[in-house]
Amino acid sequence: MTRLFSSTSIETTLASGINSSVTSMTVASGTGSALLGGVTLAAGNVDQFTVALDPDTTSEEIVFVTARSSDTFTISRGEAGTTNISHSAGATVRHVLTSDDLDAFEDGLANQQQVIATAFLYMGA
Repeated sequence: MTRLFSSTSIETTLASGINSSVTSMTVASGTGSALLGGVTLAAGNVDQFTVALDPDTTSEEIVFVTARSSDTFTISRGEAGTTNISHSAGATVRHVLTSDDLDAFEDGLANQQQVIATAFLYMGA
């Protein structure tokens, strides 16, 4: 999966509550695009966009958004070490950067360093 990020994402709220087992959420009317902050998710659930539900509370849950249809998102629940829990209508939904995202970035850098080292080895450098 490709991780996507936005520096212009706008915080929103859940339009209706969700229980701990659903895999979709609907945000306040007309705010779906703003939450993604200009990011377009590719078809086929190949991209992920990290958001927190109820951020900065004891009910915080990290989810990965993998698809969007207007204000409704397909989500992967309980990510980055959090647990699937219920969230009430009006709960804050915010794009976040997690340690899980940073670990993936670090792994990508390590892979690139290995590719470069291998290329130098074959070049006789």
